[in-house]
Amino acid sequence: MEKRKLEIHTFYLHENRKPSQIIDYSDVYGRDLFDVFKTDFLPFVDGLAPSQVNGKTTKIEVNNESKKSLFKTKSSLRYVSGKIKIGEDQNKEQDVVTADKNKDRLFTIEKGQSVERPFFFFISLPEKSNKGFIVLEREGRHAMKGDFSKIFRKFINDKFSELDVKINGFVESELIKEFLINGDYERIILSRKYLPADKSERYLGTYHDGGAYQIQLNIIPQAKTVIPILTKKKIVRHLEHYDGFFEDEDLKNLGFDENANIKVVTTYNGNKRTIDLEDTLKTRPYYLIDVKIDAKGFSDYKSINKETITLLKSFNLGII
Repeated sequence: MEKRKLEIHTFYLHENRKPSQIIDYSDVYGRDLFDVFKTDFLPFVDGLAPSQVNGKTTKIEVNNESKKSLFKTKSSLRYVSGKIKIGEDQNKEQDVVTADKNKDRLFTIEKGQSVERPFFFFISLPEKSNKGFIVLEREGRHAMKGDFSKIFRKFINDKFSELDVKINGFVESELIKEFLINGDYERIILSRKYLPADKSERYLGTYHDGGAYQIQLNIIPQAKTVIPILTKKKIVRHLEHYDGFFEDEDLKNLGFDENANIKVVTTYNGNKRTIDLEDTLKTRPYYLIDVKIDAKGFSDYKSINKETITLLKSFNLGII
């Protein structure tokens, strides 16, 4: 098992140059968008030229044993998922060496050749909603958000030339509130990035002109201790009207005043989030999961597909 990040995004269809004219994707000019993805997305991805996707090759991965494409649809849950192989660096010549201290050259990848890397994707189109969901795999620094967004948008434009698509990071206010009210707090982080001269002298004994210092206060509940519910409710109130948190004058004298920033590290339904009260829109839509690894060293499709469904169901938002 290995850790993988899933990033979640929402999307909706709208008329060209009219983002407020949102389209019901269950009836797009007489067609259900789910059915369009189910029948047309695989051949569309395989048929794209590198010039259409940031100079990269794209194709749906094929299982070596069954020779079937790793592409699945489920009508009862209204999703399509699979693994896309992205090939890049076709304009570079690169040596492949042994992964040991000798680093002996094995062969050279020539210009015009691409190294493919598979990424998991999941597209959910819930019933009775104009908002769909996209889940993408991240592995360390490797991600395909930019490439997939281009593929996704081209697919919509190819099937419905009169329409465009808007893709946003998934930051759900009600879900954030669930994390803050019902989550198990690991810590509350109070920080001040820039200290005025008098506060710097309090900590450092002198003030260095042009210096930048940050101070942090971590409130960490110890074993069998929890953050009081009144504290949690106070934090939730600050989501819409952020004006600091602590009212203690001693803390203000230390620099933790209305200019201080509050972050909460909390776990809800087995998912850990770091929520920034100053600006919840900065919350990255990443979720950490454990997945099995296939023979090639990448995420196993069945494993990551199952964990994705479990994660989406845990939100209790009717996504799937």
